[in-house]
Amino acid sequence: MRQHIHRPTRRRLAAFAATLLALPLLLAASAGSATTPPGDWLAFGRTADNMRHSPLTQINRSNVGDLGRVYTIDFQKLDPDVRRGQQSYPLAIDGRLYVTTNDANVFALEGDTGKVIWQYKPPNSAVFKNFGIVANRGLAYCNGRLFIAQLDMKLVALRPSDGKVLAVTSISNDVQNAATNYGYSETSAPICAGNRVVIGAAGSEYGIRGFVMAYTPDLKPAWPSAFWTVPPDLQSWRRASRVVGGGAVWTPVTIDTVTSTVFFGTGSATPLYFPGLRPGSNPRTDSLIAVDLSTGKLKWWQQLLSGNQWAYDVSQPPLVYDGKVGGKSRRIVSVATMEGVWYAFDARSGQPFHERVKVIGRVEHPPLQPGRPVTVFPSSLGGLNYSPASYDPETNYVFNAAAETAAVLVQEKLTPTQKRRKLLLGDVFLGLENSDFGAQLEGWHDHGSISAIDVNTGKRVWKFETPEPERGGVTTTASGLGFAGGGDGVLRAFDLRTGKVLWTFQTGRQIASGPTLFTNGGKEYLAVTVGGTPTSSGGGVASQLHVFALGGSKQESPKPLPLVSSLGEQRPALVLRTETPPAVSPPAPRAPAAVAASPVRVSIQGGAVPLALWKASSSNQVAVTGKVTVGGKPVSGVRVAVDRYAVPAATSAQGAFTYRVDATLARRHPVTLVDVTRARVGGRAATSAEQAALRRTTSGITVGYRIAGLSVRRGANGTVVVSGRAVRGDGVAAPSVVLLSYRIDGTVTDASGQPVQGATVITRTQDRNFWTFSEPSGANGHYVSFFAAADQTAANPVPITVQVALGRTTYASGPRTVDFQRLRSSRMNIKLPASGATLPLPSADAVVGAIYRGLLVGVAGPNGVVKPLAARWPDAQGRFSLTLPASVRGKTLRFWQSDFQSFSRFPAAAGGQVDLSAWPTALSPRVSRDTAFLKIPR
Repeated sequence: MRQHIHRPTRRRLAAFAATLLALPLLLAASAGSATTPPGDWLAFGRTADNMRHSPLTQINRSNVGDLGRVYTIDFQKLDPDVRRGQQSYPLAIDGRLYVTTNDANVFALEGDTGKVIWQYKPPNSAVFKNFGIVANRGLAYCNGRLFIAQLDMKLVALRPSDGKVLAVTSISNDVQNAATNYGYSETSAPICAGNRVVIGAAGSEYGIRGFVMAYTPDLKPAWPSAFWTVPPDLQSWRRASRVVGGGAVWTPVTIDTVTSTVFFGTGSATPLYFPGLRPGSNPRTDSLIAVDLSTGKLKWWQQLLSGNQWAYDVSQPPLVYDGKVGGKSRRIVSVATMEGVWYAFDARSGQPFHERVKVIGRVEHPPLQPGRPVTVFPSSLGGLNYSPASYDPETNYVFNAAAETAAVLVQEKLTPTQKRRKLLLGDVFLGLENSDFGAQLEGWHDHGSISAIDVNTGKRVWKFETPEPERGGVTTTASGLGFAGGGDGVLRAFDLRTGKVLWTFQTGRQIASGPTLFTNGGKEYLAVTVGGTPTSSGGGVASQLHVFALGGSKQESPKPLPLVSSLGEQRPALVLRTETPPAVSPPAPRAPAAVAASPVRVSIQGGAVPLALWKASSSNQVAVTGKVTVGGKPVSGVRVAVDRYAVPAATSAQGAFTYRVDATLARRHPVTLVDVTRARVGGRAATSAEQAALRRTTSGITVGYRIAGLSVRRGANGTVVVSGRAVRGDGVAAPSVVLLSYRIDGTVTDASGQPVQGATVITRTQDRNFWTFSEPSGANGHYVSFFAAADQTAANPVPITVQVALGRTTYASGPRTVDFQRLRSSRMNIKLPASGATLPLPSADAVVGAIYRGLLVGVAGPNGVVKPLAARWPDAQGRFSLTLPASVRGKTLRFWQSDFQSFSRFPAAAGGQVDLSAWPTALSPRVSRDTAFLKIPR
């Protein structure tokens, strides 16, 4: 049952009366909205199916002209720290509004007055000031909790009554490398249904690997692994570089509770404008994908644009609904794309009903040409960007608010050397020589449109244009009204049957979000956030909430100036980090003895899982069986966790459990026994000593490259030389080591020279294409970061601004810059000012070395990791070698492997020497191990 926030009795009675009045409408609504009170708005699209359709009828076609503004909230006046721009879609719960700002603040307000009840502000809010894109499109609500996905890749659960943090998790705990330091960010609302909170993440343009992940309301993993939209890096069409990737799911997913399905669109493959470096159709990018809500397993997918080279995404949140197609009732999922076309599919099978229905006037995008201008319609702005659609059951129409845009694109001419250098983290801009989104088309003005498509026929039935691009989307009501706000600052109400505009109101700022309809005390209100985005219609200049009701003020605001049309969605910042070597902890024995007479064992049948080739038609998971025993007897009734995922079923009478592991990622998955209170050993209750032993027992499921062709020979001075090959399950060699990026490091001190802990150093190139965030400085003030390798202009030295975030305080160099050597690592020490927020300008010294990434193969003996005297990276055939000390003679060695990135003082190359200064002293729990065993002769 939904947990209500305590409200006065009179308001509860009024809400109850409104519920009774709306009951017939509820019965006609989709299953996804059947449990939502009519006066509430509990999700981005009101309900998990994202229909954006309200059953309220108090505001209707006959009285909409009496609609007026009740109040305006300026969030920057409430908190001057709030960033400009607004893309938030408010929630309404029992008469209260819950609104986010671009930098992940959350405000709870009385819906009828706008009185602030509480504010949540992230404790590290200074970091949020420095992102290249700062956006948050709203919250999720379920199980009595609010959920926000923050820019810094944290998922946070809040208590609606007072904003108290109930739970928080870093998404990278469960999704490999899903951190800001690798180009990811969270900009959209989670979606919650079926005891699952489901999210994706932004960052395609920085070579991230798109994913969708589900959590329980207490922020534990609800799926055994993330659903990845594209292959692992350096595989298949991503083989050219770590920054070839994409397929981000950067807008809200849609959940169909009828078929227990999660639907979502995916972003473009990257580099955005250079398909030659990601050849082929790039499967599962620019696609509509359906996965099982309970398990995260693939159901079906349809690619809507292959080989995309114009930076178009399938970013509109899909709609799922019961409608008529060809006169027959169907369960339908539909979506429009940034290309400007609309599709409808059978929600259960993925069978297409309607394809490539034009939403906008011009859909023309010839192939790009190096050095030559090409005019495209639409630009990278869309079409349909994140702008959500709405479905009205009465008319069987889908309504779209679109951006009718254009651009002139000139693809870069690049030499092979330039291509290699630009395929580095921190230097990923690749594609256009005339900025991210091209030049403005002479004589053209970007504008918007709102249109209706008849789902039955797949034909557009009406359309009207607006002066500026539409970004915020459409909201519809059971009274036959549609509402949408435009880049011109005008909120419009229109007749769903005809498209006739019935009411307008100038809010004074650009609108880039959709309206929320709700009730408070039995009265109907409309809320919309106002302020726009920096990339459309000259927006991104305010952060406001406007609330309307019948009888409100008719006094409009001056129209926003200037209205300058922009050419595209601003791309997220590049924020990267160097990954520390595996932590110091000795490898766990495979069968730790907890009780001398009754050894406990968690064994994995079949040993290590061979690394498999990723397939677009598959979930890429394999079932692995483990067994828990004490003294050789099976242990039933034990609850097992793999990583942080709780296996649903307790161990069987045979002591067995099953886990579906991602077979395409080389890593170890730690296994722990999290509940042994019902454990039974060989049919009897476990003793307290046996329970204690079970709780201490750990194991792991390893996925890794096969170690084949092992050989041993005697080296100089009694050393031992071991060589072999690292290959995938199908025999393909492991990828060779690659230059990943460059490093910047140094120390942060206060004005007296004392080290500062917890400071994040941010660097930004002047063209704003490259941003890097360091790891927080340690107790000695030392920080490490990936370095922006170069800027778009190929300047040398590269002028870069420097900022430091410390809690909620930001220090900045302002307009002054620090000169860095292009394509070189650097050291920069920073001293914070004694007062004020302006940094004393530091200097940067170039240093020798770079960050490389490759498969590191090593061995462990009875006493832990054996550090070699020399080691070679795998070559093109996967061949590696280790020169080991004479002390390993007569011992059995266990092989481990790590997808390793480290700073090397000399160039690393396939088959070349490894810089041993970063060799791990022990293994972290997630490093693949025991992939081979070798007894060394004496």
